[in-house]
Amino acid sequence: MKHMRNIFSTTPTLRHLFLLSPSQTSQIAFLNLNRIQSQISPRLPEQLRRYTSHQTARPAEQNQFIDERIRAKFVQIVNEDNKLGPPEHIFDVLRSIERPTYFLQQVSPSIDGQPPICKIVNRVTVREHEKAKAKAANAAKASLKQVELNWAIDAHDLSHRLKQLRSFLLKGRKVEIFMKRKKGKRAPTVEEIKHLMDSVAEAVKSVGAAQVKPSFGEPGKQVTWVVEKRIN
Repeated sequence: MKHMRNIFSTTPTLRHLFLLSPSQTSQIAFLNLNRIQSQISPRLPEQLRRYTSHQTARPAEQNQFIDERIRAKFVQIVNEDNKLGPPEHIFDVLRSIERPTYFLQQVSPSIDGQPPICKIVNRVTVREHEKAKAKAANAAKASLKQVELNWAIDAHDLSHRLKQLRSFLLKGRKVEIFMKRKKGKRAPTVEEIKHLMDSVAEAVKSVGAAQVKPSFGEPGKQVTWVVEKRIN
């Protein structure tokens, strides 16, 4: 840091600047800026490389305490039988595992001065688990059917929609029912609202189905039911 002290020695510089004209002051400031850049520029590429590599590496794991992100010198490893091993230096643990295949993950913080608890995780197992969760979520989404009903629906359309609803439920599908008012249409009467809700409830009950979530909404505007056939 000796070169930095020479650059930023303030007293002689200020004394000299107050005795110079504005044009001379600007020229000296420009020269000093070039000198500072020449001193620190060799260090910038390495600093930028470290910063960008840290920011772009494994973005899905940025917020997790894994590997070198675990802020402890010593850790305790929990095995598959949920038994804790003795405290080990984290660098020794990291050197002992095959990094392309495994990573170290903190599962419990340090408590009362004890080392944090960590486990060794197989990356392939994690990826397979995530794929299975995504597949299950997509399957559940695909199995959800939707039926829309207008409060002032005519008898023929209502019969067709209720038949479709019963068919979905008998196939084991979960159904989201929307009872709503169409834009630009007249407001339904109290009798129409009651008739539609009673008809839907009877259709659901007739196939042994029931609501699996609390209904929400306001009759006459929009009401949503989620129904599914009971498994005996």
